[in-house]
Amino acid sequence: MINGSRRGVLTSLFGRAKAQKIHNKFCVRPPYHQVGYDFLEHCVTCNDTPCMNACEEKIIVLDATTHTPCLDFTKGGCTFCEACARECPSGVLSLTCKHEKSLHVKAEIDLIACMAWHQSVCNSCLDACEPRAIQFLGLWKPHVALDVCTGCGMCISICPSNAILIKEEARV
Repeated sequence: MINGSRRGVLTSLFGRAKAQKIHNKFCVRPPYHQVGYDFLEHCVTCNDTPCMNACEEKIIVLDATTHTPCLDFTKGGCTFCEACARECPSGVLSLTCKHEKSLHVKAEIDLIACMAWHQSVCNSCLDACEPRAIQFLGLWKPHVALDVCTGCGMCISICPSNAILIKEEARV
């Protein structure tokens, strides 16, 4: 076994695929930006990347295509600490844009990949979800309460079977 555990085996098998799913689908912008704000027009790639350096969780990375900041939930989740917005020199990330602590994305559980849905004892996502958006129906069936989910991504990196993905929030 890799790393001496089933979790190590699963992570080694599915970790790379998970990162590709997240980044190939869409770029999740850091919090405190105005929804619909054109990052490509206003965000300049700073020489010392202050928003990346300020991030306590170190999840802000530069998108390979646009060279603008995106969140990499395979490294952890967003704590909404406000550090990125305080350090943004161009004002693209701004605390005046803070309407609520949400990233305008939602977590989604892949029922096929989820160990709990296949009667394995696992509640890693439940423990990691601070707003308690992940709830269990009985002992084996986790689901995401979309009205509670902030899209912070804390549940993604902790999931041993990579069964949690992030999707764009449905616009009303």
